[in-house]
Amino acid sequence: MADNPSRLSVPDVRAAVKRVQTEGERLVGRVRRDTEALVARSRRQVVSELLRTTRRVQADVRDRAERVLHELERRRAQISATLENQAGGLVETVSRRLNFASGAGVKDLQKRLAGLEQRVGRLASVRNVPTPEEVADLRKRIAELELRLDALVRRGETPEGHREKPLPGA
Repeated sequence: MADNPSRLSVPDVRAAVKRVQTEGERLVGRVRRDTEALVARSRRQVVSELLRTTRRVQADVRDRAERVLHELERRRAQISATLENQAGGLVETVSRRLNFASGAGVKDLQKRLAGLEQRVGRLASVRNVPTPEEVADLRKRIAELELRLDALVRRGETPEGHREKPLPGA
């Protein structure tokens, strides 16, 4: 394991867990041997001592596992915070290079556009220029007149209501 606990790596943690497991197995083996040696004593005393030893081993293993898990959680939080900071810097750099408009920049452009539209509207009204709605209405009326004219021509009539003489050969 590394000397500096703040620099634990996954292999270090695995090695620490393996050492804890090996130590636990060693202690269990020792307890087993001690138990066999104590069998000659009274069973109650043996069971009581075995229970105490087992509880000590269990508490030791639990404490070591909790320390390792706490260290892993601390490292995860540290790595997560580092990644968030680096990602934020990267996003800022990329957006600066791509010249993305900020929210304030977009709002400013929208205000300027609205002001320009108002100025164009005022100029159009002063110079008698039709509004976009008036232009659309005029285009619609022209289309209707074109349809009526085409119908008259197909019937052989002039717009004034007189029939034209058919062209020779027609």
